[in-house]
Amino acid sequence: MIDVKKIVERIQLRRTILEQLYEIFYSGGPEAFSGKTEALVGTKEELYTDNERHKAFHYLLGKKYINISSSGGTLERLAVFITSDGIVM
Repeated sequence: MIDVKKIVERIQLRRTILEQLYEIFYSGGPEAFSGKTEALVGTKEELYTDNERHKAFHYLLGKKYINISSSGGTLERLAVFITSDGIVM
């Protein structure tokens, strides 16, 4: 049986992630050009705090609402950016 409550929670989680990325993207102003990143940055453990959040990021990536890039290093750090499709969403 489909758990409608769980579906609504997942939709809300994806929306919350997009809203956070949107705020980061547009929070800049002129000082944003001084090297401030317009991405959510963290290790996999910091970004993917649980299985639902991990799936939410990959759902948004699959829909092309976000891009995820790796900055490498000993602790692999990821940068998550909202795309134009994610902004319009």
